[in-house]
Amino acid sequence: MMLMANIMMNKIYPILVKSVNYKLLGALLFGGLIFLPNIASARYIPRKRRPPKENTRVGGSRGCPGEEREALTVLAPHTFVGKTASLNPTLSWFASKPEETEIHVYEFGADNKINTTVEIARVKKSQIKQGTNSFKLPQSKALKPGKQYLWQVSIPCADGSFFTQKAEFEVIRKPRELETQISRANSISNKAYTYARNDLWYEALEEVFNISDLSTSQKLYLSLINDLILVYKNELGKETVETKKQYIQQRINSLKAISTNKVGK
Repeated sequence: MMLMANIMMNKIYPILVKSVNYKLLGALLFGGLIFLPNIASARYIPRKRRPPKENTRVGGSRGCPGEEREALTVLAPHTFVGKTASLNPTLSWFASKPEETEIHVYEFGADNKINTTVEIARVKKSQIKQGTNSFKLPQSKALKPGKQYLWQVSIPCADGSFFTQKAEFEVIRKPRELETQISRANSISNKAYTYARNDLWYEALEEVFNISDLSTSQKLYLSLINDLILVYKNELGKETVETKKQYIQQRINSLKAISTNKVGK
């Protein structure tokens, strides 16, 4: 009997130790006692997603008439309303080639209807670069917490028309706990991660552009883009309306083209 008991203990003990170690490791991780290096994904997974107004969505066109490639892609949530806690956020888009570009920012009226929007900023840029471009809203055009906004980028087409992409967002008040997390971040990269994990896309992307090391900036930039692709794929799997499915798939394809080409700052 004693021999059988010893054999059984020799088999069970490693399993028990392994189980205890996993539990201990989990406790240390969640307790913040073990610090792991930054993971590959920025983990932008917004928890509450409010759909934009139907007539603020991008249309079915992929660009100017006669062009196969989408001329520009707004780097912001399209299928749901993005969030920022900044009163002068940085607005970014990807251009497939240098173009004369106009940026417009609108504030929704008190009833939050598209026909009551008020234009609060208009900027024309005559020389943008191929790749990622950004425009930071000046302090003189500061936004208001609790208000909802629409911004768009437009380029002229050869036939005299314009190709436009839009994104809707809201300005929230920065939570106090987020202020604490940001103050404890020991690098710009960690600030970007923190903003992303708190659903603040615009701040996360702006911090990425502030990283001086091009390799680090590029990796985190692509990480955010890929996170947004995953969010869209999740929405695509739940969508049942065919026109909306096509719209989401178009957004996915546009971001994939940027990610595949690995074009960053």
